[in-house]
Amino acid sequence: MYNDEEDNERYFSPDLLHVVRSFVSVATISNLELAPYGIRSVPTKTEDGIPIRKLYVTNLPPKTTRTELYGVFAQYGLIKSCWLKMGDKGPNKTPIPTYAFVTFSNPADAHQALEAPSHEKILRGRNLYTSPADSWHQPVEDADGRVCWKPRFSRTNVRSRSRSKDLDEAGTSTKMSTVATLDSSESSDEEDVKSCTILDVLNRDCLTHILNYIPIRDIILSERVSKGWQIMVQEYLAGVRVLKTSWWQAEAARLTTAVLRRVLARVGDSLLALHIDHHWSALNDRTAHSIARFCPKLEELKIVGMHTKNWNPLLYGCKKLKNLSFISCNKLTDSSLVHLAHVDSCIEKITVANNTHVTGLFLTGAAPPQLSSLSFYNCYSLQGTVLSAAMDSLPNLTTLKLDLCPAAMWKIVPMILKTLSKLEELSLSEYMSSEVCFTTQSSDEFCEALTGLTELRRLNLSRNIHITNAVLKQIGQTCHKLEYLNVSSCNSRKNFPQPGVSDEGLAALWAGCRRLRELDVSYLAGLGGAGLAGQGGAARLRRFTARGNPALSAAGPAALLAAAPCLQEMDLCGCDGVSEEIVEAAVNALALNPRHLLLRLAGTGAAQAQEELPKHRLLTVNVADDLCNPNMRPDFVDRIFGNDSDESFDDLYDHDDFEDLFGSDEEIFLEDELDEYEQIFAYGIDVPDILI
Repeated sequence: MYNDEEDNERYFSPDLLHVVRSFVSVATISNLELAPYGIRSVPTKTEDGIPIRKLYVTNLPPKTTRTELYGVFAQYGLIKSCWLKMGDKGPNKTPIPTYAFVTFSNPADAHQALEAPSHEKILRGRNLYTSPADSWHQPVEDADGRVCWKPRFSRTNVRSRSRSKDLDEAGTSTKMSTVATLDSSESSDEEDVKSCTILDVLNRDCLTHILNYIPIRDIILSERVSKGWQIMVQEYLAGVRVLKTSWWQAEAARLTTAVLRRVLARVGDSLLALHIDHHWSALNDRTAHSIARFCPKLEELKIVGMHTKNWNPLLYGCKKLKNLSFISCNKLTDSSLVHLAHVDSCIEKITVANNTHVTGLFLTGAAPPQLSSLSFYNCYSLQGTVLSAAMDSLPNLTTLKLDLCPAAMWKIVPMILKTLSKLEELSLSEYMSSEVCFTTQSSDEFCEALTGLTELRRLNLSRNIHITNAVLKQIGQTCHKLEYLNVSSCNSRKNFPQPGVSDEGLAALWAGCRRLRELDVSYLAGLGGAGLAGQGGAARLRRFTARGNPALSAAGPAALLAAAPCLQEMDLCGCDGVSEEIVEAAVNALALNPRHLLLRLAGTGAAQAQEELPKHRLLTVNVADDLCNPNMRPDFVDRIFGNDSDESFDDLYDHDDFEDLFGSDEEIFLEDELDEYEQIFAYGIDVPDILI
């Protein structure tokens, strides 16, 4: 379009003027419309090849009637039907037409109406905007040329009748195989194949699987596409059982109570689980009322990060609620739960995490007899004496979790466990408070409480400084049904007064717990490997984890591999003393008992000799993913805030020119500067803090 000369000057090319003149001479405003990049012709068929008979009409004036639409479009041909969409109706609202569909009997008449100039399609002073309706709304012709004027959802049967002969000749029972064997030379068959939509090709199971990846809010908004799509969406919404609001994180609009109410009005009747786990929302106190009104079958409710205090309305609507979880709900108190956890409710599981107000008083009244699981994590105000008094009213409790609770809770734990003879899962982790770290406490009371837990199957004692070899010996003598045990980081520092867990306790554990499937002994200072022989107690062990043990050698894990015929995963990340001998022991163990085995050896001595390690077709050695946390190792030394941090300023005061560096006292506290400090006191700021 431009000619570049040697002097880098540009001249307008005459070819451009020729092209423009050719387009303008052909274009006439009466029958064509100018598009941004040329002239747009009016199509006669949709993208799927369906003849256009139905037109979509917008920009309708108020109080438009069907008779007036007939009068505007009757000049172009025979009109089959005219449908007018009215707006919202109400006692104080006047229905206003929003859009209309005009269907012609002949596609040529519809094409003529589309090509007609805009000044011919005027109604009450407004230019009517016309465009072809999409393929979902267009009537479909069968193979014989007959037009199906019925709604979209019944067209599948019409097409199936037209293809019955092809199905019999091909000898197949599926629609997709029939489409693949159609003769491309027949134009009628080609149009029939092009008219197939996603509702005709995919069955309900495939559509449901696809819609699971789309937010429900977008699915609800897409109902207006067509009648057939609306019916399919209604069937999908009726089958939704679990709803999580975390998909609002990718949306521009915030999650409000009004939006949640409209969503629950569509899917709440069939919901069984609701997770309000949005990272930031604008939900208010009316949220509980909306859940109680629209979710009568709800069985599981999880609330994360809400500042709502009143949850009593759930009592009146959610009669079948069984699982209740409150995570990081700061305003949640005992009064918020006292009406939910009553004697007539169906609550079976209660979980409270990251809370500063709940004390446990809501359980002291008439607690629900079906309550079987009670979990508290990081609840600073939880009172052990209150829980101990409430355990008498919970005879069916099988799961108890008291993780990261106040330090005084450990003294009440033995009293609580003595009343729970049916306990199957117990978690007492994260007891590392500085209030009790340097106070030697006897574990006799806790060991005595363990004698009654004969039904225990899962036990988590990680990061608990009160766990010693005596506790493991008592577990081996009492908990013969134990399947999972976690004693990682139990007194992992050598400077603690308690002896912690060592090989002696593990050896006693194998003798009694012969059903053990998973064992975690990571970050233990006293674990050398002598207690990992396993003997007959490791016959059912499937997963063994021992990360960050500096004293552990390859002999102990090798003996465990020989004694555990069902072991499938062994994690030794961060164990410096483990050499490549562990791989040879694994190959020998697989020769006797073939199974798939995964060895995690990142950060060990065996990782350095990766190329020389023996190989086996059932063995996988991972030396790349180091799952060990160096801050939790027993030999970890804090370079910034170590044990000698109190003496870190000693070298500062050894200088002879200390006064020259900071100045003398007379230079710091001058009388003429006292007026400035008086102004600082007026703002409530402490002057010594500023000086420091």
